[in-house]
Amino acid sequence: MRILDFEISRHDWQAMTCGCNRSAVHVPEDFLAALDGPLPGRVGEGWADNHVYIQSHLMEPAYATAAMLAGALADRQVPLAWRSHILAVLSHLTGGEQEDIAARCKEAVRGCTEILFQEIVTGRCRMAAAYAFEVLTEFTDLKDRLRTCQMEARAHLPADLQPGRLDLDALRG
Repeated sequence: MRILDFEISRHDWQAMTCGCNRSAVHVPEDFLAALDGPLPGRVGEGWADNHVYIQSHLMEPAYATAAMLAGALADRQVPLAWRSHILAVLSHLTGGEQEDIAARCKEAVRGCTEILFQEIVTGRCRMAAAYAFEVLTEFTDLKDRLRTCQMEARAHLPADLQPGRLDLDALRG
């Protein structure tokens, strides 16, 4: 069994109401189908946007989706090209309006912080590194480590996240 399949199976998607007012059972199905196709034009298009979140408003399946996406980051079978999209959706979920739901999404992501740091230091994709950095800013206990990572891996981060341009102490988290 893949870690992604395991994370999907842990949640009762049928019992959750999606942003489209249907059962959320289609969210993991649509995500898995999307992984087999080309990247969508918009982050989360067809499976997360207007289903798991609507703008910054988090919907009921947000936590389950965050857990699923944390599993997707750990799953070697998920195409690398999808990482920036997955991380962008995780950023939406951990920074959403509803603090209680966003806090639960952070719980789901807590277990993959090493993967997020790895995304920054490897330099595979600047956008994926930027979204990983953004998600990590939500964890106050990791701020010192993130600051060191920001210094050491600055070449892998966009200009607005460079040391001296972004003050980590001024960020919420």
